[in-house]
Amino acid sequence: MLNKRRGKLFLVFTALIMMMGCSTADLSTDNLRDQDAQPDLREKAITIFERSLNARGGYDTYKSFNSVRLRGTDLWHSSFVRFFTPVTEQAQKFEVKFSIAGNDIKYLFSNGKRKGQFIGVEDGKPYKAIEGEKEFTDSSKIRIYLESLTHYFKWPFNLYESPVLLYAGEREIENETYQLLFASSGGVAASPEHDQYVIYIHTKTYHVDYIDFTLRSLFESYKGTLHYRDFRTVQGLVVPFFIGASDTIENKDFVHEFLFSEIQFITSP
Repeated sequence: MLNKRRGKLFLVFTALIMMMGCSTADLSTDNLRDQDAQPDLREKAITIFERSLNARGGYDTYKSFNSVRLRGTDLWHSSFVRFFTPVTEQAQKFEVKFSIAGNDIKYLFSNGKRKGQFIGVEDGKPYKAIEGEKEFTDSSKIRIYLESLTHYFKWPFNLYESPVLLYAGEREIENETYQLLFASSGGVAASPEHDQYVIYIHTKTYHVDYIDFTLRSLFESYKGTLHYRDFRTVQGLVVPFFIGASDTIENKDFVHEFLFSEIQFITSP
């Protein structure tokens, strides 16, 4: 039994070393890095994104809310990736409340070994709480997991305010046409300090169906794809009740899936 556990740990650390040694993931293209073309590409991207936001209820409506509460299940298909999170259950039921403009997050485990316990992020600091007592920690597992969950939900709206937002062309996926927008938290070219995104906006519905993304806080080399499905209207906003994470758009073998049973937007702090 001890040798088996050592073997599993060896595989985990070997995979970690391999991933950390890879080059910085880059979602940009030569055309996007052309500074002469960027002003026109930005103008077109803003026009398309605004049309998408209006089709989904409007950015002003979204920004009028203070926070969001989600209830649902995080269904994991990769125990290896789940190793890097605070989640212990293959099907983790949860309730989470997070700020729209800020970074505060409060997450309740609703089943399993940690049922009734809270974890969260407050003023940028992760914490765990048992019987109401907060204990602040430097746990990267808590911070990365919670920030990823909330970002996944907010990106189809919040990426509109990205410092870099450029039109990146069209792509056909399963006989559906998408307009692509490139966004970055910093410059266009890849760097360890700034994440990059490619937003796929359906040319008919103007919904955001996919987002390619990097996650530098996990690994510089990491990139993945979010699949947004099961759109419903909640308090005037069109939002997905399903978010699946995989390594590419073509790959439907999700690492994990968020299946929301309830979404509520809240106006008060």
